[in-house]
Amino acid sequence: MKNSFDYEKIKQNLKRPEVKISVAIFLIFLFLYWFIGLFKTPSNFRPVRPISDGNVSQYLSNYILPQLYNKLQYNQSFDLVISEAGINDIIIRHIDADTLQRANLSDFSVTFKKKRILLTAKTNYYGFDFIMTLVLKPYIDRKGYFSLKESKIEAGESRIPFAGEAVKRKIIEGLAGFVNNLNVSDSKAPLFDAKIEPVFSLHHQKHRIDKITVQDKELIIHFLPQ
Repeated sequence: MKNSFDYEKIKQNLKRPEVKISVAIFLIFLFLYWFIGLFKTPSNFRPVRPISDGNVSQYLSNYILPQLYNKLQYNQSFDLVISEAGINDIIIRHIDADTLQRANLSDFSVTFKKKRILLTAKTNYYGFDFIMTLVLKPYIDRKGYFSLKESKIEAGESRIPFAGEAVKRKIIEGLAGFVNNLNVSDSKAPLFDAKIEPVFSLHHQKHRIDKITVQDKELIIHFLPQ
């Protein structure tokens, strides 16, 4: 089949001054669009403020813990559904606000989207205020180990491929610092991109997290008896 593209003609056209100017204008427009997007407020930004009244989250004490206690003891498979509103209620009452502030973060919140967990927070980077979003995907490998895979990081509504590693490291270190203070895990391994064996024991019976499904506004954890 004959190739319909005349590459020589295309090369000649690209060398024309008016084409070069058009390409330059287009690239400048793309850069400006990306740059302006850095300072926009993303649609997933729903800030929650830490509450230091000394009370335990009722979602944790009246829903999650009783659900786990009642279902784990029957040595059967079951699903635990965690809502987006519920996980944020736990965060605002159990987050270490001082550690969060020392990490130069504020207004932290979690959003559940299809197949994604979005961690969003405000931060200051080289004198500029940004709303950062770390996009994570929960993953269980063939050996049964759980990890949160970082897929991308955004500032405002723009992805940041430039200097992304430095910004990502700053955000991840800050997030891991205060999440480790929530005492939700005995593991000392890094929270993100680390492999953790997700096994829970109660009444001398062990259950393993077999699957995690993220949907809009909720996360479903599937447990299997061991």
